[in-house]
Amino acid sequence: MGAFEAAHGGTVFLDEIGELPLELQPKLLRALETREIRRVGETAARKVDVRVIAATNRRLDREVNRGTFREDLFYRLSVVDVRVPPLRERLDDIELLVRAFLRNLRPGKGTALFTPDVFDALRRHDWPGNVRELRNYVERCLVFESTPPTNSERPRAPDDPPPAVGAVDIEVSFRDGKERAIAEYERRYMAELLRWADGNLSRAARKANMDRVNLYRVLQRHGLREQIGSGD
Repeated sequence: MGAFEAAHGGTVFLDEIGELPLELQPKLLRALETREIRRVGETAARKVDVRVIAATNRRLDREVNRGTFREDLFYRLSVVDVRVPPLRERLDDIELLVRAFLRNLRPGKGTALFTPDVFDALRRHDWPGNVRELRNYVERCLVFESTPPTNSERPRAPDDPPPAVGAVDIEVSFRDGKERAIAEYERRYMAELLRWADGNLSRAARKANMDRVNLYRVLQRHGLREQIGSGD
């Protein structure tokens, strides 16, 4: 029994739908269109009645234009769109999120670490990694509660100044300038990621929290494929 059949009469949540490999997308589209699935090894189809909720941090319309996401699947999924604002746009949620993380990670402990001054510093950070970055920060504080971190690869502290941004060229359109900036960030991020992982694609994918196949495609798009180690 697969996820769709197990969820019959309920809900299937498809997280990171933008990472779904292109070759698997027609199968999902078929299940959504026909409301039928077929178990591996069987020939008969089974009817399923499920509500489908999909989530992604990608702009799927851009992925459609790039050819990495099927247009028909995109329109089939986007019946109702709900945008979750980035953490930097809802800084009042930080304290609520920290309390929730503390309850889940170490109930009854760690509360004293997060004073009003700490929360003020957290609200000054722009949180490029959104809620995941905040959770990692809380977990790191719990881990090093009595021992200061010594790992030189420790992520940037929330109250550190953000990295410098390149010069803006207003001779190009806003859209083109934004696309260039995104592409440049992708290229620099991937180059640094591969250096950190010593060319190991699997290790880099885990570090970036990306699907291995999608990471390979991004590296190929930026001409970094040759930096992947031969043993990966």
